[in-house]
Order: sequence, then C-alpha cells, then structure tokens
Amino acid sequence: MNRKTLLSIGSALVAIGVMSVAGYGCGDDDDAVTKTDSGTTTPETSTPETGTPDTGTKNPAPPTLGAQIDRLGRPAVNTALNHTFDLNSAAKGAAKDAYNKDSTQATWGATYVAQTSANLAVLDGLDQDCNNQFLASKDAGAQNSNVAKYGTLGGVTADDRLWLDTAGATCTTYLAVEGQATGLIPNTDCGGRGLGYDVIDVTYSAAAIGNVTGVTDGITADTAKTGGVAFPFLAAPLTQ
Repeated sequence: MNRKTLLSIGSALVAIGVMSVAGYGCGDDDDAVTKTDSGTTTPETSTPETGTPDTGTKNPAPPTLGAQIDRLGRPAVNTALNHTFDLNSAAKGAAKDAYNKDSTQATWGATYVAQTSANLAVLDGLDQDCNNQFLASKDAGAQNSNVAKYGTLGGVTADDRLWLDTAGATCTTYLAVEGQATGLIPNTDCGGRGLGYDVIDVTYSAAAIGNVTGVTDGITADTAKTGGVAFPFLAAPLTQ
C-alpha cells in the first residue's frame, strides 16, 4: 500500500471522528507520518461522574455441590420397592441410602429392576390376586421369574424420575404422564406431584390392583396445610 493510499484512508477516518492522522500507525512502516508540535496547550476539561460509587461488594461464587444424598424422584419407590421386606434392618438401611446416593441415572433401570420387581411381586398379592397388577405379564413363560412377570413396571419404577407434561390442560393427577404413556389412565393432565395428591394411595393401588384408586393407607392429605394458592403453596401454620 503506498503513501498516497494511507493518507487517503487516514483523512477519511478523521472526517468521521474515528482517529487522527497524527495517531495513525500499526507496527513498522517505511511511510512515517510527521507530527508537528504547535507549542499551544489546550486545558483539559471533564464532566464529574454522577454514577453510584462502587462499594466493592461482589456476588459470591456459586457453592460447590456436594455428594447426592436423596433422589427426590417418585415418592414411596425407595420405601416400598427397595429391600422393603428385609429382616436385617442395618442392611435394609444401607441399601436405601445407597439407592438415594446413586446419581448414575443411565443405569438406574438395570441396577434396580430385579429388586423393584421382587417387591412388586409381594404387593401384587395384597388382594390375593397375583395377576391384576398394572403391567404385570399374565404369562411370564417358562422362566416365570419376578423380572419376567413384573419387570415392565419394575423397570418404570426403577427409573425413578417424576415426569411432567408442560402442555397438559390440567394438573390434578399423580402419575398422569406415566399413565397416559402406558394406557393405564388416558388423559391430558400435566402429571407431576401436587401437595394435595395422595401419592401413596395411587402407588399402592397401581401395584396391588392395577388402578390408580382402590387401595388406601388410611391417611388422607392434610388440606389445611397444603391449601395455599401462592408459592411456596403451603397454607399458614395452624394456631392453637
């Protein structure tokens, strides 16, 4: 690029207020620009800042996450389907703690399906009918094992996640998404778990008689404590 071209570019930049010819330069160039000092000093003026002073307070760094201690997935799965009927209380407690600490979601189903299926086999007999549990195979074949008969629901429960349908028209039913996917309860509900849902009754009903109602633990939801309409959706404490 020749001197004439450089000066033309510099003049154009001055015209639009980007830079001055006197300050033009980028590395070594044979085409030096001569700067003339007029000897006149122009006083510098400035406008006082009106912004808020910096107090030096910064947002704290996000905390480092510790080890997982609970899954917070579907309620009662760990309680009712994981080493539920073990006689050794210490071994039972250790197994339930290990279940809650297991964060390897990709292997949940394979790891726990044998255990959940074995306990589903017990729950299926609560009404003395071992063929009416939801998704239980009516013909388990020659192997006739717990996994062969109860493995479908056993795998669903072992993959212990709570599902939501954000396009749901209403939100009134626990296990609604799972029920819709498997044909148990066709619906357009968003699913999830509301504070007023009797989730234990639904769980035991599905495991014992293949329905979402019909089996109860005899404990009803305390609507006086779960009847709030704004976050955190808990009613005010009762007063004496």
